[in-house]
Amino acid sequence: MVTTPLQLQPTSILEWDAEDEVAGVLAYETLVKASDTESKEMLDAMRLELPRVIDHVKLLKYAKERQTPLDLAISSDRERYDFYLIELPLNILVPNQRLVRLRLQLELEASGQKTEQVIAYDLFPNDQIDLKEIMTGEVNLDVSKALGFCLVATGAGAALAPLTEVFGLKLTLPFKWTSQYTRVQTSDRMSNPVEWYVTDNSIQNGFTGHVIIRAPKRSPIQVAATLVGEVRRAGLQGKVLKAQYVSETRIYALKN
Repeated sequence: MVTTPLQLQPTSILEWDAEDEVAGVLAYETLVKASDTESKEMLDAMRLELPRVIDHVKLLKYAKERQTPLDLAISSDRERYDFYLIELPLNILVPNQRLVRLRLQLELEASGQKTEQVIAYDLFPNDQIDLKEIMTGEVNLDVSKALGFCLVATGAGAALAPLTEVFGLKLTLPFKWTSQYTRVQTSDRMSNPVEWYVTDNSIQNGFTGHVIIRAPKRSPIQVAATLVGEVRRAGLQGKVLKAQYVSETRIYALKN
């Protein structure tokens, strides 16, 4: 997948500063806000990339072409809505410093206007997860375990079926780094915008978010992606410099 670097600029996230102040009493390192010159040096030394084109699958079309039973799935919503599974990988290169906070936000729009009908029907990873000993490499996850379940109607009634049985899809592990401790917090299902907040001692290499979008049928869909992060670097006299950045907003159009 072809990626392009994000344009970043320094910013200040008050809630993160407040978290650092609370944690500072027991912290093993002394945090100091980087100066404008230091922030620019830290910014110039890192590279965050999103894909040029968003990878997505129109689920109704996907299932129909493969003769899977989707015409009986997702309850009656299939008559009013389209469903898209999108994958948004973020590549990370932060040499000689640490990316410790990462917030990736997606705003969903239909026909050029944001509407409550355009929502994240489901997302992965979701809720709050504490992950330990994350291993690098390609690990496949059944979409049934990643994105929950959908409703499949049968002649005898309705039953819950794993998405993997309906769509035959696979997802990859969202993390590509080795860590002792990582925390992920996300917005809830049926939300817009969608948000992942990842914290770790050092976020490396990459992160991938997956979302199933529910949108009014045959409506042009736009996904606006924005990234906020905090980088830390060892400074003089045992101090640790920290700087926060916000990215440009990258706009993606989903083809019907």
